[in-house]
Amino acid sequence: MRQSRGFKLYDLAERAGCTSSYISQIEKGTVSPSISVLKNIANSLGVKLVDLFTVDGAEDNVITRNGEGCEIKYPRGDASITLLVKNLDGKNMEPLLKVLEPKTGSDGLYSHNGSQEFGHVLSGEFDLMIEENVYTLKKGDSFYFNSSRPHGFVNNGEEDALILWVISPPTY
Repeated sequence: MRQSRGFKLYDLAERAGCTSSYISQIEKGTVSPSISVLKNIANSLGVKLVDLFTVDGAEDNVITRNGEGCEIKYPRGDASITLLVKNLDGKNMEPLLKVLEPKTGSDGLYSHNGSQEFGHVLSGEFDLMIEENVYTLKKGDSFYFNSSRPHGFVNNGEEDALILWVISPPTY
């Protein structure tokens, strides 16, 4: 993608706030960058974060089979996000499957403008923080909030928390 957009390693690295060698290592798959570094790279390339992982030309994009979704692992801890559709082009929602292993989470509060988030806890439990409020959510519980409100999450439980998480419009 970098090359197809006419970026040299140095140009992309400078825009993304890292080194040329780090970009090279990311491209070769020898390092696992943080989500914030990947977002900087995606912004520099003029794409969404998930575009760095998805493949163009997937059939008609109606069905995503088990194992076909793009998985993004958090570099710290044992949490992951799996995109539940193959391609977000033209889509108004971003459905994710979020897996939070015990003692993992967002590492603080964050916000992003212009979107809303919905989630449904499929198994386990986790704490959802919205501004100064903390909500302990368990299997069968749901949430819905405006993403401009500072929010975060952490699994303080003893088992994995599995959450169907939908962001609209897509932000990753």
